[in-house]
Amino acid sequence: MKEEEIKEIGEALLKEHPIDEMVKFSELDIQDKLRENDFYVVKYRDIYHEELAKLDRLNDLIEKLIGIRYKFYRFEDNHEWTKPEIEKFCIPSDRKVLQAKELIRKQEIRVRFFEMAWKAFEKQSWNMKMFLETLKGY
Repeated sequence: MKEEEIKEIGEALLKEHPIDEMVKFSELDIQDKLRENDFYVVKYRDIYHEELAKLDRLNDLIEKLIGIRYKFYRFEDNHEWTKPEIEKFCIPSDRKVLQAKELIRKQEIRVRFFEMAWKAFEKQSWNMKMFLETLKGY
């Protein structure tokens, strides 16, 4: 996957979920942000776990695909491949396996994004509480 593709995925996720803007707060909106924050922690934790489950399913599917492609190269291909040749040359360059790995990489980006979002809201809660404590001291 190219770096620009990774950037595009990240930008699309940020456009759909503007976390960077959502975690900002000031004296004027901190009470509202505190009330909303727990909701966002739960929301993004749940999305993270859903995306992680999808990644797990994709990993299971690629294992099955690799088995199917292995059987193809071992028993159905016109060339008589050895086990090491299949594992070292055929499977890593197989078009279907490469496409599946591309999907997995995209899903990994989604998982990391939603984990980051979940952690950002968890941290925001603590930051806002510290901010309020600091204001009380003045």
